[in-house]
This record gives sequence, structure tokens and C-alpha cells, in this order.
Amino acid sequence: MPMVLKGLSVSHKRVSLNILDTLTLRDPNEFYKILKSQQGVRGSVILQTCNRVEFYLEVDETIDPSEKLLWHWALATRFKLSEIKRIIEKREGDALVAHLVRLGSGLESMLVGEPQILGQLKDALVKAQAQGTASPVLTELFERSIRAASKIRQETGIGRGTVSLGSAAVKIAEEEIGPVADSNVLLIGTGQVGMLIMKALNARGAGNVTVAGRNRQRTVSFCKTYGGTPIGSDEIQSHLPSAELVIAATKATNPILTKEMFRSSFSNKRPPIQVVLDLSSPKNVASDVGLIPGVVTKSLESIRNIADETLAKRKEIVKQAEPLVKQKTEEVVKLLRRESAEPIVADIYHRADRVRIQEVEKAVSRLRLSPGDRKILESMSRSLVEKILGPPAVNLRKAAEKGDHEVLTVAGDIFREG
Repeated sequence: MPMVLKGLSVSHKRVSLNILDTLTLRDPNEFYKILKSQQGVRGSVILQTCNRVEFYLEVDETIDPSEKLLWHWALATRFKLSEIKRIIEKREGDALVAHLVRLGSGLESMLVGEPQILGQLKDALVKAQAQGTASPVLTELFERSIRAASKIRQETGIGRGTVSLGSAAVKIAEEEIGPVADSNVLLIGTGQVGMLIMKALNARGAGNVTVAGRNRQRTVSFCKTYGGTPIGSDEIQSHLPSAELVIAATKATNPILTKEMFRSSFSNKRPPIQVVLDLSSPKNVASDVGLIPGVVTKSLESIRNIADETLAKRKEIVKQAEPLVKQKTEEVVKLLRRESAEPIVADIYHRADRVRIQEVEKAVSRLRLSPGDRKILESMSRSLVEKILGPPAVNLRKAAEKGDHEVLTVAGDIFREG
């Protein structure tokens, strides 16, 4: 049965980051189990970042699992199904390929050109493979799109001089507390975002940074590489009173910083203003922390203004990237389509080779051939198969590149036994 590529997504372009936070799956591995149980779903990849939640699916052509998927998504996130249907973006086939290439190129990011998305795409594929849901077609789609996006980034330089998530976050903090070089900073999280934050802090000369992570050994290793003083997650509360800047960037599924933690940690040493940056998705800071006098909370939503400034400055590079995206998308689509012909071509060759072997064995049984003569006969039979099937195989691949599924179907029927 022919397959179709389908995509469902919600991003920062259509909804607030608060809504995206709500729609983020807290247990994607459990959702993979749901996807595997859906009729007609051959493969799936879930992509979740602070800017988007997306599903990439390979499905049977006659079955559309979108309705059931949205229903399960609404159930898992306790979000209104009718609202999800209103804000969802659907893509299919070539349009989905184009979106993935654009995404990897940095054109769909909140901070245009930001490089983290490539790593996030690779990570999403690896996680899907670990769950056994990354079908060969989806794996091919992601790998080819990532390579195409990397080339676009190299050719346009769209990633050079980009304001990273880390530097944008530090800039926001400095608007409230002044230079971070003079501040006590508590960074919670040692993942990719934590690394970006640490690099931005180092660039601004921050010398008093305490780093907390769930895994002590990893935290120590993180600090050896990027700087900072490591502490255990159980020490976070005791370090809150002295921190002018608290940054949360973990993958925790529930708030790890609460109003009670700040209140119970109040002391005479507490700075007049504390900035708490929540760069996590889902959010790590309870919503009522910002109600505490002297505590200023900021989230990823605060980065939108910087994102707008970045886009305005990089419009010319974006303009240069667009035709490249179109060209690379066409290349990826052509290669993916060609791949769809390979099972039919391989099957035809397999059937022909089976007949070849049978006929060679019949001939050998009737003739008294030396080992050398038998090799000549074997070679001749292979050459015949190759010369007879070579041109049709080339034409089948060309038909696949053009999206001519009818030719592939007919070819499969012609060479089918019985």
C-alpha cells in the first residue's frame, strides 16, 4: 500500500509560548506507544523544542490518523481538542519536506539562524529510533533534510553572528540587574540550553556562577568544560538567597522552583532585585513566583522582542536563503521519491536472479562443464539479466523522481508472480 508523509505542528508563530508549554508532552515515550498502536501509522518522529511541538508521520495513503492523534494529544495535555484543531498546522508530502529543510536552516526559528535546531532535529530522530518508530522513510527524510539545511547554512552564513538563546537571555537579565559580571548567578540545568547560557555568561565576564544539575558527576564535568561551581540539586534552595540571577533550564516535567522555596530562603543577604529566567519547556518556575516582591520573572516569551530585532537585521540573508531552500527541497524530494522505487526494482532483480540461477543449474546438469566454463556461463547469465533489466530500472527510478506512482504500480503488477 502506498505511503504518505504527514506533519502536524504548533509553533511560536501561531500561539504564545505559554500555550506551547501546555501542549508539550511530558512523557513523549508514552505517546510513542500510542502512535505505534494507531492503524495505518508506519513511522513517527516527535520534535519538541521551546518554540514548537511537531509530529512527523509516515502513514498508509488510504488512512489519515490525524483526528485520533489530535484526540490523544488533547487528552495527554488536558487541552481543548477544538482549540488544538484551530491552531494546528498540517503539512503533507513535498510541503512537509520543505518545512523540515527550512526548519533546519534556521528560517523558522524565533531567533532566525540559531544553530541549536540542527542538534534538536538529530536528537528527535535518535529518540524516535530508540523507540522503534523511526521508519526507514522518516529516517531518510530527517537525515537528508539535515544535510540539506547544513549546506544552506554554510552557503548563506545565516548562522554567523546570530543572537543565541543564551546571549538573548543574558541581555534580558542585564536590563534588570546590570552587568552579570558583577552578579551572583545560579544556573540550574546542564543540558544544551545550559551550555548556551554558560557560554553567554563567560562572554560577559560572569565570574561567580553556581551550577546545579540532577546528576552530580555530569554537573562536575559540565563545570570543568564551561566553568562555574558545581552543586547538587538538593543545594539549590540554600543558594537562592544570594543569587541576583537564577536561570532554570532543565527537562523537568514539573516546576522545580516554587514560591515557597523563595519565601523560606529569604534572608538579610537577599539582593533587592532577583531575576528568575525560565528557559525550560515545560516550565520549571511556578507561575506565582513572580508575585513575590523584588522577584522579576522572565520566560522564553520575553525573547520575542529580541527575535524581532534579529529578523529585521537579517532580512537580506533570509532573502538569499529562500531560493536555496527551494532548490535543496527539490533535491531531497527527488531522492526520497527515487527511494520509493528501490523496493520494486530490488524485487524485480530478485525474481530475475532466481530464474537465472534455476536455468543455469538446468544447463549445468545437462552439460559437462569445467569450473572455468561454469564461471563463464554464470557471468554471461548475470550480464544478460543486467542488460535486460538495466534500462527499465533506470526508467522506474526516473518515474519515481517525477512522482509517477502509476508506473511503479504497473511495474510491480507486471513482474508479480501468479
